[in-house]
Amino acid sequence: MSSGNFFASLKKLSGKHYIIISLLTVHTSWIVYHMNLVSQELINPWKLGGYGMYTKPANRASLRLYDIRSETEKLSKKTYTSKGFRSANYRYSFRCRPISEASLLIFLKDNPHLENVDLRFTIKEREFRRNPIRTKLINHSVTEIRWQQKDRFTYSGKVCGNEYTGIVDYKS
Repeated sequence: MSSGNFFASLKKLSGKHYIIISLLTVHTSWIVYHMNLVSQELINPWKLGGYGMYTKPANRASLRLYDIRSETEKLSKKTYTSKGFRSANYRYSFRCRPISEASLLIFLKDNPHLENVDLRFTIKEREFRRNPIRTKLINHSVTEIRWQQKDRFTYSGKVCGNEYTGIVDYKS
């Protein structure tokens, strides 16, 4: 097929064909981009279209909450709600995104009985191990909040090897 025939055939395509070709191009580009983000461990492979989900088992990131004063005592999920916290952190889709100040404030507004309690937020994920084949729960992100005064706390954490800190003036 000569180039003249090729361009002549393109002129015969209708608007519907251009839309279909454009959508297929965008869709294919997203697959490549998604796999690239997953390979850099920037996003959860099971989220945002999930084309990277075939690279490893579902992470099923989950929040564990500890009272720092008792170090090993995990708070029961019945004693707090984390729905707003999960939503504010985009359901943990962006794996290397630090827990935001806004999400901590949302958590405290949803759980006023935990105000002025030093807490450790641990987000655990399943990690795929090859020899022997299994999955293991690992701490992916750890953030601590410590109350300096009744209306002020500091937070610090580590995610993907990066540390972050902040100070929050809190008004209940």
